[in-house]
Amino acid sequence: MKKQVSIVIFALIVVLTIIVCFMAHHYYGLTDERPTFSCQQHQDDTLRLAIIGDSWTFYHYKHDASLAQKLSAKTHHPVKINSYGLCGATSKEVYNCLFEDKALHQLLQDGADYCFLSVGINDTYKKIGADYYAHHTILILRFLLQNNITPILLEIPDYDINYAYEHQTADRKFLRHLSMFITNSSLDCREDYRQAFHKRMHEAHISQQVILIPRQQWDMCLYLSDRMHLNDKGYEALDSCLTSIININTTN
Repeated sequence: MKKQVSIVIFALIVVLTIIVCFMAHHYYGLTDERPTFSCQQHQDDTLRLAIIGDSWTFYHYKHDASLAQKLSAKTHHPVKINSYGLCGATSKEVYNCLFEDKALHQLLQDGADYCFLSVGINDTYKKIGADYYAHHTILILRFLLQNNITPILLEIPDYDINYAYEHQTADRKFLRHLSMFITNSSLDCREDYRQAFHKRMHEAHISQQVILIPRQQWDMCLYLSDRMHLNDKGYEALDSCLTSIININTTN
């Protein structure tokens, strides 16, 4: 009887180990680059800006109209802005949604001159892995460049990552520590992730084609009380930055 119980326990351990390994690979594994679908190439005088990524872009929709006005006043051209954000999404999830989320897929398929991309906050918040972040961010940038869309990438900002951890529930803290163990990430892993991305970007030979908004743009007075998401002043600062960057004469 004891032998049978031992066999059952051993079998359960093996099955659980297989399940955990499968889930870890699915969650932390790297996605292969997918064949790029074509986006429209417009020949009119309208400046088109796509805004995609995580919750920073999700909450930008309230500011789309004012940004369009600023850009139109600067460029003296009509401006069309389409924004679509995925709250809580990692870089891998945003990349996969380019192909699997109908709304995001259509937004990009409609074409753009520029695309502002915000990813990496959730990667560092969830300790998902520096290579994970670098790999999938490069895939998104390559997709945009292959469609003659100029990428504007938000560098992982100096949001209060320690405050974000301290205000999580106990079960989420446990998941963060599990991820830290699996991905060899520290609690404050932001700089490690940034360096991994810059290394990968130079290896991909696209650094001269990507416009980077540096992390120094944001201080704590521009965040909500969670110290992670932008307040209205933060979005004003972001839109001022975008307005200074974008020029109709440099679109593809």
